[in-house]
Amino acid sequence: MGAGKRGRMTVWLACADGFIAADVIRWREGIWDRRGPKGGRSMKIGDRDVIAEVIDGPDEDGFVTLLVRDCVVLTDNLRTGQLKAGERMRRKAATIQRGEPARMRWSDEAARASIRGSRFLADAVLGAVAPGGES
Repeated sequence: MGAGKRGRMTVWLACADGFIAADVIRWREGIWDRRGPKGGRSMKIGDRDVIAEVIDGPDEDGFVTLLVRDCVVLTDNLRTGQLKAGERMRRKAATIQRGEPARMRWSDEAARASIRGSRFLADAVLGAVAPGGES
């Protein structure tokens, strides 16, 4: 999960300033078993590391649209919980923030900083997510 193209290691940076659309982020999330027939509590059965590209968001409800790039199930002998590469998914920004997110370093961080700090592009257009999960 750490090696990039041509065998180089991918550099991951903590999402201290949040993430924006076009960022590739990774985080850890739990895998939950479905509730029983009488609506019992879900039970956590494992964990997975997810790498996804931020497509859009957050919307007015705090959801971010993501495109899965890679998923690694960290629990042995667990067949469920694998996300397929290329699959679109939605997650609350606050849920991602709980999973200690990191973003892939851009080849031109100055370009990202200029987009992030632009006074002409509103956060809603950029899909900026602050560290607390709020835009």
